[in-house]
Amino acid sequence: MLTALYIHIPFCEKICTYCDFHKEIASLDKKKRYMSSLIKELNNHKFEYSNLLTIYIGGGTPSSLPIDLIEDLFICIDSLINVKALAEFTIETNPNDITIELAQLFQNYGINRVSVGVQTFNKSHLEFLGRTHNKNDVTTAIDNLLKCNIDNINVDMMFSLINQSLEELEEDIAEVLKLPIKHISYYSLILEEKTKLHYLYRQNKISMNDEDLEALMYNKVIDSLINAGFNHYEISNFSKKGYKSLHNLVYWKNKQYLGLGSGSHSLYRGKRFSNIRNIRKYILALQEEGYPIRETHNIEPLREELIMGLRLLSGVNINYVNNKYNVDLLELYPEIEEFINQNLLELKNDQLYFTRNGLMLGNTIFSIF
Repeated sequence: MLTALYIHIPFCEKICTYCDFHKEIASLDKKKRYMSSLIKELNNHKFEYSNLLTIYIGGGTPSSLPIDLIEDLFICIDSLINVKALAEFTIETNPNDITIELAQLFQNYGINRVSVGVQTFNKSHLEFLGRTHNKNDVTTAIDNLLKCNIDNINVDMMFSLINQSLEELEEDIAEVLKLPIKHISYYSLILEEKTKLHYLYRQNKISMNDEDLEALMYNKVIDSLINAGFNHYEISNFSKKGYKSLHNLVYWKNKQYLGLGSGSHSLYRGKRFSNIRNIRKYILALQEEGYPIRETHNIEPLREELIMGLRLLSGVNINYVNNKYNVDLLELYPEIEEFINQNLLELKNDQLYFTRNGLMLGNTIFSIF
């Protein structure tokens, strides 16, 4: 049963140095043609939305679209989906986009959760990352959302930035904890290929932080947010009680979701597939063929269940997994016992989950799957 819908908006006003998501800076005409095609794709699936519980509009930067194009998308969604029945309706934003007019538009069309890309409050780090907002933009954005009765607000943050000191991280944490928000996603800076950051690294113009400093910073983030009343429920995600990301839990629990828009991914009807990543070709595909699916990917259900499930701090139930896939996990992956002995994983009441030490070495553990 399809309960989650993802919609991709691949446009930004400026490309951040670290970002490898599918996005581009585009003309107004291209944005209009894309949104027209996206609305056509939404209509193509109109008989599949009856059981939806969550919608997530991501990017790119959806809030960077002209407000009339955003409203066109909302009008289409409202005509096809019973938005009032949704448990969660999220849109990603940049702080400097959230005017009171935009916040009111969100409220009018049933948006009840907004994710705000902050990353850091430090002026020099913001400039290096290619961000276009400042600290005042963040507080103004959140004030505007609250005025429109949208209080389920997530803030995206980053740590282990280039040349970031522990003191600077502590200042960022102090600032984000001042905000009246319900959820924080706190990610480490990752060096991704085909980004400006990667180019600078290959030119020996920057260096990444060593693993010990990154681990120290990650522990600082975890301890600070837990002490402030946030529940650490996923590797990079923290929520106040009752405010976990319901849409992202669909991914982490390996449940079905449909992705629409250029470059979007789906796990639906037993298949994993993705849409054409090139915006021009996506538009043409909708015009000529009606469907923009680029390719279908092989599913390895057990592997995906373990990798996604172990991202959650509650972990996975090994009896459930063993019965579902007719395997013996401890026999199939003897490394699990080794990680338990090394205090990287813990097995308690049939739940297998990361220890705090294991969180620092997640990629090493995931690699066995």
